[in-house]
Amino acid sequence: MEKVVEDTEVCESPQQEWPEERKLGALSILWQHRELVASLTRRDIRGRYKQSALGILWALLQPMAMTIVFTIVMSYIVRIDTGNIPYPIFAYIAMLPWTFFSGGMTTGSECLVNNFSLITKIYFPREVFPISAILGKTVDLALGLLVLVPLLVYYKVHLSPMAFFAIPLLMIQMCLMLGVSFILSSWNLFYRDIRHVMPLLLQVWMYASPIVYPISLVPKKYVGLYMLNPMSPLIDGIRKTVLEGQAPMWNYVGISAVVSIVILILGYRNFKRLEPAFAETI
Repeated sequence: MEKVVEDTEVCESPQQEWPEERKLGALSILWQHRELVASLTRRDIRGRYKQSALGILWALLQPMAMTIVFTIVMSYIVRIDTGNIPYPIFAYIAMLPWTFFSGGMTTGSECLVNNFSLITKIYFPREVFPISAILGKTVDLALGLLVLVPLLVYYKVHLSPMAFFAIPLLMIQMCLMLGVSFILSSWNLFYRDIRHVMPLLLQVWMYASPIVYPISLVPKKYVGLYMLNPMSPLIDGIRKTVLEGQAPMWNYVGISAVVSIVILILGYRNFKRLEPAFAETI
């Protein structure tokens, strides 16, 4: 934490509007504090698995365990048809972006509350906390990809150039995650019910997304409504591009991108509007 303190300046009145933001703008100030974002991200990664027996293996256990459970249930009990794709890799390829999303939402919603001592004493743009919370979860995503590689080899899935489209799909997802984190983290300071709502919200959101079942099971008359969930075309697109070598449904991906960017902009504006009251509320 010494590094964080050294990179910031003491603000005598956190509730007042910061003169630097009036002169340069919030985004310029945020760019000037990019090293602080990197420092907080490293701190989050190191602290997450500190004094843990399994360490970073915990990042792999959640998607793997959920994949095993859903494979047993959906392959031998419910018997969901996934076409030519074996169910374990069908589920795992969707679990990776979902655990990235759910982990980022959980950490992001609590980031301001967990750093109250810094918020009340030190001057810097508070949005560095949601940003570093999301960036910290990219490490878990990268580790999960290490398990995906042997699965692709085992099930003889040949990657095509179309698989590279998974990268922009994940970038759209990060915009959505960051926008929602801006909203939830700021609201969590004023309404602590957010921490109790999050598990229910994420559970409902997961089953409303094509993670354990294919979109083909959704009745055609409801597909348009179903795809308004911005995570649905993203997860389905990642599955299609990586496992099937097909293009995602661009029309729905476009809608998801627009929704994600709008949420990001509105979430950031909401965050900056409430920011002057953060220290007083805590």
